[in-house]
Amino acid sequence: MLFQSFASVATAADPIASSEAIRCLLAYTYGLEDCQIKVEVVDGAIMLTGMASSEEATRVATSIAADFTSKQVICGLQVAVTSRRA
Repeated sequence: MLFQSFASVATAADPIASSEAIRCLLAYTYGLEDCQIKVEVVDGAIMLTGMASSEEATRVATSIAADFTSKQVICGLQVAVTSRRA
């Protein structure tokens, strides 16, 4: 197989590269423009912290991170409270 020797590259990446790659994915995902998401590796797990614009945005961000990595993804995102004027 042509790419077999590179199969473990994504899983063997250092934690900083993995967290930065996920951060970039989230930053450019449609629907997450208003979110301020920080991505860290904590005890071998991916931790998402910061503010999300909605519950749906937290689900999307967590799903994208989980699809990208084989590590556990912990969502610590807070949903921003928006005030509405009558």
